[in-house]
Amino acid sequence: MTSGWRTTISNHRPAILRRLARSPGIQLGFSDAGAHVRNMAFYSFPLRMLRFVRDHQVMPIEKAVQKMTRQTAEWLGLDAGSLAPGAWADVAVIDPEKLKTGLSDPIEQYDPRLGGAMRMVKRSDGVVRQVLVGGRVAFEDGQFADDFGRQRYGRLLRSAR
Repeated sequence: MTSGWRTTISNHRPAILRRLARSPGIQLGFSDAGAHVRNMAFYSFPLRMLRFVRDHQVMPIEKAVQKMTRQTAEWLGLDAGSLAPGAWADVAVIDPEKLKTGLSDPIEQYDPRLGGAMRMVKRSDGVVRQVLVGGRVAFEDGQFADDFGRQRYGRLLRSAR
């Protein structure tokens, strides 16, 4: 018996996506986190999945959050994905009203941080109100913390497996 997985990217059929999202054997969470700067922009997947789940009444929103955080962390063998007293806290605060209309299709942007090179981006202006990494505010009201990128906010997570 072989072991492996299959990845479905950008499934555009709502009925199929609903079925996949509800399946206990499916991990919701594919995101390239901006790693593919020139040809893909999949890093807004969690926001898009939250909107899809809510708009299509796929499951309670808290179940979708749990699938994309705690269940994924458990599957990967990481001590992460849950909020608990004393735990290392990474949190994104989402504006539910902005989530309705604040996610763009991919656009080309010429990024001065990359020497003016083009990269594919998806804008989500105002959707994410605040991000805490390791319990510290890294992003708030559209601005990164002054020391973000110069000071360490997070830590490397190692699998327990």
